[in-house]
Amino acid sequence: MTFLKIISEPAILIITGSFIWFLLIVISSYTKVEINTQKIVKFLRGLQKKEVSYKFNKIDEFMSSNSYTSTIWEDFKKALIFPEKIYLATQGAKNPSEAQSDIYLTMDASYFFNEESLITSKINSKFIQSIPTLLTGLGPFFTFLKMAIAFTAVKFSENINIAESLNGLIGNIRIAALCSVFAVGFSLLFMFIEKTLYNQMCKKHYLEIQKEFIRLFDVVTSEKFLIDLVKESRIQSSVNEKLLKSLPEHFSKSLSASFSETTVPYLENILYSLNKMNEALNKGNGGDVIDKLF
Repeated sequence: MTFLKIISEPAILIITGSFIWFLLIVISSYTKVEINTQKIVKFLRGLQKKEVSYKFNKIDEFMSSNSYTSTIWEDFKKALIFPEKIYLATQGAKNPSEAQSDIYLTMDASYFFNEESLITSKINSKFIQSIPTLLTGLGPFFTFLKMAIAFTAVKFSENINIAESLNGLIGNIRIAALCSVFAVGFSLLFMFIEKTLYNQMCKKHYLEIQKEFIRLFDVVTSEKFLIDLVKESRIQSSVNEKLLKSLPEHFSKSLSASFSETTVPYLENILYSLNKMNEALNKGNGGDVIDKLF
């Protein structure tokens, strides 16, 4: 029995065609994942850690518009800590170096950007995982089907055709056994190819995404954040105390400067004007006569 004759058997053709069809489904799904994850990796690699605060709006826009990360990104933003000073750093900043404040992450990036959220939820993973079982199941199905057909074709009632019928039965049993061999072989081959494609096209890129987010966002625990908050509060209290102590002195200097620069010249002008008026009145009313009266 030649190899071409074996391959041309309908049962083996069906098993081979199913293997190729399942493999094309996997390649198509993984290619789609690879294209989208590569876009995310390329975008994140183009960012510097010091630019995260300055370009956060740009990051937010990209992640929200990407169908692979829009839902994850909304949950991810809830785990970010935006210091109050970040708004001062980003307002009016003309270059990334002016934005010194960092955005902190309270949970590890792998909690959000993981295998489930980036890969398995985007493909029919349960169906792909069941393909080896389906291929293996085709083997016994066509084996018993072929054997049933072979036994029904045997005619023991006719002595002349017994030898020919036995030869046909043996040939059909051999094909039936090969159905299981091909099915199990294709199942093992599919698992090997699927795992290789998954590691190269999917797993590799989602791990890179995790690595990039870890690089861009520092993780800060709740305890550390509270400690930093207490330190910042003490610094602010010290600054406010100094301001309050210097307030009376500044107020006194400001009042003195205002009095010397505004009030004194104003009073001098009034006195000068009154003197002039007095001189004018004295001249008009005859100052000599009034002096004599006294």
